[in-house]
Amino acid sequence: MNKDEVVLIANKNNGYLFSKIIKENNIPTAVIGRLVKDGVLTKVARGIYITNQGIEDQLYVASIKYSRIIFSGDTALFLNGLSNKQSPGLEYTVPFGTCVPKIEGFDIKYCRNENKYALGMIYIKTPFGNAVRCYDKERCICDLFIRPDYYDYEDRIFAINEYKNRYLNFKKLYNYAEKLGVYEKVKNLFEVIGWN
Repeated sequence: MNKDEVVLIANKNNGYLFSKIIKENNIPTAVIGRLVKDGVLTKVARGIYITNQGIEDQLYVASIKYSRIIFSGDTALFLNGLSNKQSPGLEYTVPFGTCVPKIEGFDIKYCRNENKYALGMIYIKTPFGNAVRCYDKERCICDLFIRPDYYDYEDRIFAINEYKNRYLNFKKLYNYAEKLGVYEKVKNLFEVIGWN
């Protein structure tokens, strides 16, 4: 396999090459090493490379390195269009007992219940166009009630208003709220302000 073929494969993946793609395409490690030495590829993490045309995406790199992380909290609000912050806090959730080293700049949340951990997980595009695991809008709204002190008041109001005005799905929201133990809190808010 020549250098141009490798770059073409990377460009089909937003400029990224990582272990899984390298193995699937039988790309020799010697070719990768040569491309790094020649400055065609840059190593961004162990087993993860990016071309000069690619844009380094911190969320995407973290999701490649650690397959069990799901972006949550402020990060999920931002990715779902439920935040007005330009640079949200970076947070992810993993199942309790999962060995994931602390990633600089990220907060880790652990979930003890595997069903709750997976509830609402979707793939969503980052601002750079890469698909990452993230909680969906309804899970984000429920999380506002699970950990109300974690979020700024203004952030909570903005997220709820955006959800109400653009994405409202009571059936799904109430289903999640019941499974996460915040049904009464969610239902009461939506009834009090007349959104139900």
